[in-house]
Amino acid sequence: MAENLEVSTQSLLNALTVVPEVRWYHLADPSSPALDELAAHFGIHPLQVEDCRHRRQTARLEEHEGYTFVVIKVLGGSRGDKRPAPEANSQTGEGHDATTITGKPGYALPRLNFEDFDIFLGPDYILTVDEGECSLVPTVKPRIAAERPLQTPDSIAYALIDAAVDQYLPALDRMGNFTNQLEDRVIRNPAPATLRDIFRLKRSLLEFRRVAAGMREAVNGLIRRYDSSPSTARQGDGGLRIYYRDVYDHIVRVIDFVETYRDLLTGSLDIYLSAVANRTNEVMKILTIWGTIALPLLILTSFYGMNIKLPWQEHPDVLGIIIAAMGASAVAIFYYFRRKHWF
Repeated sequence: MAENLEVSTQSLLNALTVVPEVRWYHLADPSSPALDELAAHFGIHPLQVEDCRHRRQTARLEEHEGYTFVVIKVLGGSRGDKRPAPEANSQTGEGHDATTITGKPGYALPRLNFEDFDIFLGPDYILTVDEGECSLVPTVKPRIAAERPLQTPDSIAYALIDAAVDQYLPALDRMGNFTNQLEDRVIRNPAPATLRDIFRLKRSLLEFRRVAAGMREAVNGLIRRYDSSPSTARQGDGGLRIYYRDVYDHIVRVIDFVETYRDLLTGSLDIYLSAVANRTNEVMKILTIWGTIALPLLILTSFYGMNIKLPWQEHPDVLGIIIAAMGASAVAIFYYFRRKHWF
């Protein structure tokens, strides 16, 4: 019975081998019973199996006897929220969103989709688990197959983590471009849609920073692992600490960019609130001016609308006199405001 189980496990490992003659096994379905069989074969703790099946974990590193469990976050895609561009103003000829900035028929609001990628790093094997929609394995597989020095478990883990982190900066570049578009839209037309995009992008950046901070701690744990591990296998791959420090520097750059874009969005939000307040003040000023100009006109029309005998009521030119008085009062108030430079 034990021999049959061993044969079954070996057949499963052969089926999951990513690169021939390299002990890299990849499982694309964490809900499969094969994960339980692999966990029993490699001595993986049931809690790590549960973490593989319950996604949306935090990036982290956990050291166990006989293996190291690493959860990394892979950017599954940066999708854009396409929206139709508003029509241009018929009088000014200007549009009121990114169409006037990019010349394209719409703008894309980046949406981030981070996926879990689990790595079990043993002394002479590496087991990776994802949900089958991750592009990380197809990206790294040709590199591992072509470069002989990378065909060790530790080197494969480095290549996977490095490829995952390399996806971050292009996504941040797209978010930076959209941040610049938002700044221009705030200045041109501080509309409520722009305010919604500012808050949505701030939430995306907050999620990005949370992921990057977890990845930073995981990579930092790997660096300490190579500095302190006494095993011969780790000493043979000790040079990887230099490469992991490079990955660490990339993550630190990502966090710096995220903080910069968040500050820019905060500035855009302040500009939006100031522009809305200024526009409200302009509207109130115009309404106040016109209300003040109309006040004498309302007094005269109300006065002569009373059903009592009034001066010049019987005069044949009373209508012209009243109109002239109303016009003179309006011109006088208008001239007074202009002298005061109130508009």
